[in-house]
Amino acid sequence: MNEELVLPTLSKDLIDKLDKLYPDKCPLLTDDDRMVWFKVGQRSVINYLQQIYDEQLQDNIITKD
Repeated sequence: MNEELVLPTLSKDLIDKLDKLYPDKCPLLTDDDRMVWFKVGQRSVINYLQQIYDEQLQDNIITKD
């Protein structure tokens, strides 16, 4: 199965809220390896959604909020 994944249109408000909940920052020295990777995973989702949002803007699928 080689179908392209198409996400619903995204909201800038949603991405901004997620960005505040899971900011792009360095891990704490007290974080163990598992926590570092967990936080990296959270942040990678935000980065992916931002990329899709930017593509939707570029393709005129959505307009800026």
